[in-house]
Amino acid sequence: MTHIIVPVDMSKNSKEALRYAVHIAARSGARLTIVHCYNLLHKAILYTVKKGYHEKNPQKWIEKRIARIREKHPGMDVRYKIIKGEPTDRLRRLFLSSGGDLVVMGCQGANESPDVFLGSTAGAVVKTTDIPVLLIPPRFRFRGIQRIVFAVKNTFVLVPETLEPIKFIRNSFQPHIQLLHLGESLDPVPERHHSLLPLIHDITRYGNDNFNESIREYLTQYHADLLCVIRRKRGFLEKTLGPQNTPASKFHTDIPVLVLVGDTY
Repeated sequence: MTHIIVPVDMSKNSKEALRYAVHIAARSGARLTIVHCYNLLHKAILYTVKKGYHEKNPQKWIEKRIARIREKHPGMDVRYKIIKGEPTDRLRRLFLSSGGDLVVMGCQGANESPDVFLGSTAGAVVKTTDIPVLLIPPRFRFRGIQRIVFAVKNTFVLVPETLEPIKFIRNSFQPHIQLLHLGESLDPVPERHHSLLPLIHDITRYGNDNFNESIREYLTQYHADLLCVIRRKRGFLEKTLGPQNTPASKFHTDIPVLVLVGDTY
């Protein structure tokens, strides 16, 4: 892992996402790029509706946090970009041109409802980018990664690079990885595909293939520090997450979610 991108909107949630990204970058030696996108129309609306509302200065906000990062991690390569334009479109272009390995961002933007699990920007990023995305829920603080739940219906991928982020986390943090298999039995690995079972320590099978319901039930019984899922073109996440706000009633977790980019199965 060489390049981690962290979109921020100066909210508390994006601050926690940045803290999480720093911990990963410290383990990997990756370059960290902090990105703030702003929309002039949105700023004008806020100024009008809130009668003279003044947003925080993004450059000062970012530079203050970079200074703190460099105090704790003097050798870390930390950069930033402030980009004008519609956030989803500008971020997508940046991801395509930057060669990033991982996006780390908050689930919710500033002023978004707690009844929403994913805000519009986070949902659109998950839905449209081909880079793995690590989503940090509000009020979550990094305390290490000791236990991962990997929830899937199919235990194989077409491209082995899909699993690189979870392999890095396994090698760096040495967590216990529990497979939550949503289905009656494990399907055989198709020809030219790659099994994710070598990454797994234990397997729990749920006959109930309701993705959200099974994950909620499992995570209320077993502590985990990270939930890992694969977004496939015909899978549950593709239908559920983004580009609009994702209600907490439709999908929700109190721990970070690592969304890997899979294939069409």
